Parts: sequence; structure tokens; C-alpha cells
Amino acid sequence: MSDTAVPEAQPAGAPAEHDDEGDERLAYRGLFQRLFIRPEIGAMIGALAIWVFFWAVAIPFGTAGGTASTLDLASTLGIMAVAVSMLMIGGEFDLSAGANTGAMGIVVILLVKETGDLGGAGLSLWIAIPISFLVAMGIGYFNGSMVERTALPSFIVTLGTFFVLKGAKLGFSKLIVDQIQVGRIDEGHGYDFWRKIFASEWERNGHQFEGRDLVYTLLVIGGIALIALAAYEMHFLRRAERKPVGAIVLAVGTAVAVGGVIILHTTDGVSGNWVGSLVVGVGILVGLYGWSEWRFEPLHERGTVHFPPDIMRLFGYAALALVLSVFFAIVFDSSDDSDLFFPFTEQGLRAVLYVGLAAVGVTMLMIAASRARKVSPMTKSAVSIITALVVLGLAFFGRSESESVKFRGEAFSVMLAVALLIFAWALFGALFTERTSVDRAADRVGGRMVAIGLIAIVVGIIVKLLYTTDAEIAAGLAPAKFSMRSVWFVAFTAVATWVLGWTRFGSWTFAVGGNKEASRQVGVPAARTKTQLFMLVSGAAWLVGMLLAFRLNTIQSGTGDGQEFEYIIAAVVGGTLLTGGYGSALGGAIGALIMAMSQQGIPSARWNSDWRFVFLGAILLLAVIANRFIRTKAEGMR
Repeated sequence: MSDTAVPEAQPAGAPAEHDDEGDERLAYRGLFQRLFIRPEIGAMIGALAIWVFFWAVAIPFGTAGGTASTLDLASTLGIMAVAVSMLMIGGEFDLSAGANTGAMGIVVILLVKETGDLGGAGLSLWIAIPISFLVAMGIGYFNGSMVERTALPSFIVTLGTFFVLKGAKLGFSKLIVDQIQVGRIDEGHGYDFWRKIFASEWERNGHQFEGRDLVYTLLVIGGIALIALAAYEMHFLRRAERKPVGAIVLAVGTAVAVGGVIILHTTDGVSGNWVGSLVVGVGILVGLYGWSEWRFEPLHERGTVHFPPDIMRLFGYAALALVLSVFFAIVFDSSDDSDLFFPFTEQGLRAVLYVGLAAVGVTMLMIAASRARKVSPMTKSAVSIITALVVLGLAFFGRSESESVKFRGEAFSVMLAVALLIFAWALFGALFTERTSVDRAADRVGGRMVAIGLIAIVVGIIVKLLYTTDAEIAAGLAPAKFSMRSVWFVAFTAVATWVLGWTRFGSWTFAVGGNKEASRQVGVPAARTKTQLFMLVSGAAWLVGMLLAFRLNTIQSGTGDGQEFEYIIAAVVGGTLLTGGYGSALGGAIGALIMAMSQQGIPSARWNSDWRFVFLGAILLLAVIANRFIRTKAEGMR
């Protein structure tokens, strides 16, 4: 059957769009339901929670230097986790992936090492690197072909490949160079060029940009605003005819918000910050109202405010959690960094209890708001406004009780922004009509706005991380180095996410992982697809092997052995099912970041690093439970 005749399978986690609303399975799903059934959403929530946790208890965590270290730790793990996630979505495993990373580094070093009694092939890197890539492709093709031709489980086939590679690495290393450390890659011709590709670094303190903070603030606030507008676009019902005055109000609000940002960066002192923040907040509210008035149908039936027993019960849980969070924040000393009990200092335990219980309280209120929408729009808005007021109160309480600059400045600003966005959502939810059916045009516009907003935020964060200012240098800020490995990690994740979500090969991957025989019956080349997935994992192992070789300049025979389990853990933490057919490449990258944050955060918090694997095991179990819980709840909402 020709490729053109093959229907494309819908990626798991991405809800299909249908006009038929008579079938319960095809019922319209709201914005947040569509969001929470995404496979990577649990990992995103977990990554945010772990980042906030270590940010609260560890001083170096969250700085440019700490971020650079975390990205560096996540890079090689993340590249492999993304590839392994795609293979697992396709219904297979590769237990040789870890050993393969070290093997590729050893191959290229032995190819460039000078000939002699204890030498290699003496080739140029311009020849050795392509040869090593072909070797990697051959290993991937062998794994895929053996699985398909023998019908043996991929677990068995790749376990055999793992032992072959492990033994070959040690055997050839001892045979050729008579030691487990194979040599130096800088002996190869062309090293200076290839080192820039695989191991160059960016010295942050060597790059100054005095306008950095202004650019960062504009990009981040602009990106958040775009994402907020996109959420409105995908949630509310479009007007039959646009109201042009709304566009004018949107432009005015945008100008006011930009003016507020300029005030923040051209004035000093508390008064200037308050004025600037207030102007930014007003501008955002005006802009969101203008967008809504321009594009969405007004709401005529708002109902009345009524709190049934289930919502009151959630209010009770939220109140208990919030009272306890405030209690612990008052009882424990925010300036006492002495050890209390493993693994906490008094200051650290205070931060964890305050942040954790406050998060539980706010989550209960958000669940109450979700349930309140079945009562009436006014009830939902009322619960949301209460939530915004609680977040606002927590922001001011945390600021007054904390002596840390982190909580008094950064956390306070973020919480104010969150409270503002929740309040705006509540206000406009009572003024405009929610969608109850699919609107593909609105979803396309919203999706593009989300993409642009995310790009703006990422670019803003990159500018913040890569550049420093005279004030930071004068304050003796610790230097930070960002490596090329992080660039490869981001690029590989972006390409894999695009392939999995927007190409025919991605649809085939979900299809063969969900039901191999059924996919064959509709024309999917199942055997070829699975073989190509094995080759993808092997290609990723080659890339990681190059990154390791140029970073370390040498490779030991045991490099990579056993790390295949960490790749699988990262994939599972990222929302990929062990049974295949469900997951995402982005989730694998987020899972790798979670593991890297744990590895970086534990020593930063002055804990014993010997307990790292206990933490990783707990993360794995909690991630699987949380992903299943979130997905079940989201799919159960109607």
C-alpha cells in the first residue's frame, strides 16, 4: 500500500477534533481538560514543584551558575531520554542504550589514536566521526531487525546487545591499548573544529549587556500575556461580528503595561517598584478586557452565587492547609539554618511546610472552582476571586515573614502576577460566554499564540542567563558556564517533539505502539517504523558518545553501563507508558530535568548525596501515580 493511502493516527494525549458531539467519546473537552490529558503535564507540574522545593531550601539553586550545572547534568541524560521515550511510545525497549553511548566514544577515539604497538587506526576526525555514526546506525538496525525477524521481546534482544557492547568495550580496550582508558580524542586531526561543535562553552561573566533586565522583563511579560490571550481564545466563544473598540482598548492596555515595565527599570526604590508594578497590572487587565470585548460573546445568563456541600468541603480542606502553612511559618525561625533533623534545617523545613501546605490549599480552591462551573458562572467566578485573594494574602504574608531576598523579591512578584491572572480569569469568566463546541480556527490561532509566547519567554530567560551586568560583576556574582551540550539537548528535544507531534512518522510511532497488528492492517509500515526507532536511539547514543568524548577527552570502558535504567526512569517520569502508545518526547526531556534538579539540588541543600537514589525512586513512584491520577480525573470530566 502506498504511503499516501495511510491514514494518520492521532498522537496519544492530543485530543481529536470532531464535529459529532452525540457520542460521549467524542464530547467536547474544555481548555483545561485538554491540557491535563497531555502526557507531559504531570511531569511539568512535578518539575515545577521540585524546582520550587530546591529553590526554597538551597541558596545556590536557581542562580545562573546553578541553572548551568543543572542543564549540563540533564543534557546527555535528556537526549537519551527523549529518544528512549519515542522508542517506548513505539512499544519497545533498548537496554543497550547506556552501553552504546560509551561504545561510540570509544570507537571514535580508537579510530583517531595513532597506530603503533598500542595504538589505533590513526584516522582524521573528519573520517572517524562519520564512521562512528555508521557503526551506531548499524547497531540500531541490528536491534530492530532482530526484534522483527525473531519476534523475540526487545527486552531480550537488546539485553544481549548490551552484554556484547559491554564486553567489546572492555575487550577491545585491553587488546588495543592494554588499559580500560582508551586514549585522548585531541590527538585527532580536526579536533579544534569538532570541539566547537561538541564541547564549546559560553562564559557568562565575559558577556555584559546592561539592557538585559529590560529585555528579559519585556519578553517574559509579553510571552505570559500572549499565553493568557491564547487561553482566552481557546476557552471563550467567538463573536459573530468583531467589536473594533475592543482592539483599541487592547492597544491602550498594551501601551500602559509597556510603560509600567519602563517605570520599573528607570526608577529606584520601593515607591518606584510599586508604581511600576501597579501600572503593569492595570495594563494587563485593560488589555485582557480589550481582547475579550473585541472577540468574544458577552455572557447573558450568569446565575447566582451558591456553594453546595462538596464545594464547602473543599473550602474546609483549603482553610485547614492554609492555616497550617501560616502556623508553621510563624513557629519556625526563618533565619535559623542549623540542622533540625535529616534532611532539613529549621529554615528549610519552614520553607517546605509553608510552600507545600499553601500549594495544597490553593489547589483545593482551584478544584472547587472547577466544580463550581457546574453550579453557575457567578459561583465559579466567586471561587476564583477567593483563590486570587488567598494567593495575594500569601504573597504579602510571605514577604513580611521572610528575611530571604528570594521570598521578599522574586517569589512575591510571581505570586502577585499569579493572583492578577486568576482574578482576571474570574472577572472575565463572569462577563463572556465559554465555548461548548470545537472551534478549529480559534484553536489554531491560540496554538500559534502559545508557541510565540513560549518562544518569547524562553528567549527572555536565555538572555537573562547568558548575559551579566556591571552591577552583578561588582557584587562578586559567581561565574557561570553554559556548554554546547545544553544546546544539543534543547535542539534534539525540539526536533523530536516536532517529529512526534506533526509528522506522519510520529503518527506511525503512536500507532505501532498502541496496536501493532491493527496499524499494519491500515497500511502503517510497522516493522520499518520500529527499526527506525531503534536506529534513532542508537543515533542519540552516538551523539551522547561524541559529547562525552569531547568533554572528557577520554573514555573508560565502563562508561554508560547501567544508565539505560535512568533513561527509562526519565521517560516514565515524563509520562510515557511502559505499555507503549502513549507519551511524549518533551516529557522525556522534562523527566531528565527532574532527575538533574534532584542530583544538583541535594548537595546544594547540604544533604548527603548518598540518598540521591532514594529520592529518585520516590520521584518515579510519585510521578507514575500523579500522571495516572491527573489523566483519570481529566478524562472523567464532562
